[in-house]
Amino acid sequence: MNSAVWSGGSFVYVPPGVDVPLPLQAYFRINAENTGQFERTLIVVDEGAKVHYIEGCLPEGELVSLGDAMVAIESVAPGTTVMNSAGVESAVESTRRRTYAGPMLKIVPVSVGNAFELTPEHPVWAIRRERVARSARRTRPVSQWDVDAERIPATEPEWVPAGELKVGDLVCFPVAARERDHPEISDELLRFLGYYLAEGSAFFNGVSGVPTVALSFHIDEREKIEEARRLMGALSGKEAGLVEVPEKHEARVYVYSRELLGRCWEFVGRGSGEKRLHADLMELPPERQRLLIETYFKGDGSRHRRTNGRTLVRATTISRTLAFQLQELLARQGIYAGIQVREAFGETMASGRSINHREAYTIHYEEGATQRRVWKDESRGCFWVPIRRIDTRDYSGFVYNLEMTSAPNAYLARGFAVHNCTAPIYSTDSLHGAVVEVIALPGSKVRYTTIQNWSRDVYNLVTKRAHAYENATVEWVDANTGSRLTMKYPSIYLRGRGATAEIITVAFAGHGQHQDTGAKAVHLAPDTRSRIVSKSVSRDGGRTTYRGQLKVSPGATGVVASVRCDALMLDEESRSDTYPYIDIQEDDTTMSHEATVGRISQEQVFYLMSRGLTENEATNLIVQGFLEVFTKELPMEYAIEFNRLVKLEMEGALG
Repeated sequence: MNSAVWSGGSFVYVPPGVDVPLPLQAYFRINAENTGQFERTLIVVDEGAKVHYIEGCLPEGELVSLGDAMVAIESVAPGTTVMNSAGVESAVESTRRRTYAGPMLKIVPVSVGNAFELTPEHPVWAIRRERVARSARRTRPVSQWDVDAERIPATEPEWVPAGELKVGDLVCFPVAARERDHPEISDELLRFLGYYLAEGSAFFNGVSGVPTVALSFHIDEREKIEEARRLMGALSGKEAGLVEVPEKHEARVYVYSRELLGRCWEFVGRGSGEKRLHADLMELPPERQRLLIETYFKGDGSRHRRTNGRTLVRATTISRTLAFQLQELLARQGIYAGIQVREAFGETMASGRSINHREAYTIHYEEGATQRRVWKDESRGCFWVPIRRIDTRDYSGFVYNLEMTSAPNAYLARGFAVHNCTAPIYSTDSLHGAVVEVIALPGSKVRYTTIQNWSRDVYNLVTKRAHAYENATVEWVDANTGSRLTMKYPSIYLRGRGATAEIITVAFAGHGQHQDTGAKAVHLAPDTRSRIVSKSVSRDGGRTTYRGQLKVSPGATGVVASVRCDALMLDEESRSDTYPYIDIQEDDTTMSHEATVGRISQEQVFYLMSRGLTENEATNLIVQGFLEVFTKELPMEYAIEFNRLVKLEMEGALG
């Protein structure tokens, strides 16, 4: 192949009598073009044991970006709009949840508050450090900061599995691209809201019930005090009051205004820990957002000039949502700000008073830095941020993933671009080859489920073979979408009396695709049973082929076997072929074979359209019903995923 080839495999042994209640799962993907992948799987299920093996993210609580806020991934529902790796909003097509036990990686960038966790196979949009590193210097060894900024725009990023990332690799922090002005939000309101975020409170006075908005400053901050009074007066139409408390070094600016209180609650919220910016503020043009940022940092920020001439700018909040929002606003100003997290703690004062400090988030950046630790990529609309460290912990629980409705099929974990686990698409061809062998010893039961959705540049060549001994049951449940060419024929050799085989396969072929699939059942022992069901759908010139074999050997008496092949073609250009081979060498055999090929009934489409469905929706529903014999055999989350894949394949089916 003159290119990279990955080869590996897995071995599963289930001891006698053990029933594995949860499906075993594996995920395989090709992450680069011109590559090959070869896998070898051997499963041995001992007497009386049962197992279900499924071929195939982020842990519970991990945060993903909605564009204007961060939320836990498990709270995201289909239809929710999230920000993708291009910095634009995209709708979630479906969500996935599965159980996972194994290593969980924490990718810690230079902004430790943005550290995110994911499983080792989950892809991250990254540039490997060695591709952009400067050569070693004589004065000191090369560090993770020695990056040639001029090489970044010319270096193509790649989706790198998290388990392959290294310290110093650059990960992508996209900048939100959406921009929409709201003229009803005045410049004066923006400057006031910055002060309110930093120093303000809005409440109904507990004694009089009067709506009150107040800002607190140090008594010597005369410029800020006067600006705050001017802004509050202009926005409320009333003169703002001032109360000074010298013993506390405090000056308090206030105004009694129901209208201004409502704006504070609407655009920023109330309570220090619950403050957040309204979605309208998050999409304003950057030059207008700057007005809010300036007064926020004037009110709550600090500036420290270091001996090296750089100025450290910092501000602290106990609102996690606000911290991430401010980081996003600064990114739109061309500034990558880090986030430091101070854990909650308690302390006892000299007076004996106990104080509980809440978790706090410090947003910080440097002005005048001569050596950069983060690099802005104007052409891609993002920052490239080095990885500071990678931590690992054991994890057991649910993990989650999101599938987007449109490309790029990626979303942001704490601000950084991660991909969905669907195979990416390349412009040149790749090869996936696999051999799967299952040995079902007497009395055992094995189900092996595969849903393959390879990129359409992949040649997918697979051998799947099972051996079923006395009273054992083996089931292949196999779906094939994607790939340029798939050749796969799951087989079961029934070697013991009373063994049972069931093979259910479905294939979907679109433009430029050939799904050459089928099944084989070989009866070598008496009183064995087999059932083969093959369903295929072809559209837009795609081709499906059923290629199967049913064999009954001499001496295998009492065999009951059936083969059913159904093909559905959605247009005149598509093609479906059936090549069954049936070899019966024993008279005492009961065998049936059925095959149908057809088009969607226009009467069915018309009926569904009369019930309010569009023609595409009606066709999609009919196809899903046609494939139901396969779908109902899947666990719920995989049935949902398979229906989603069918829906995606059906997009544009009617031109």
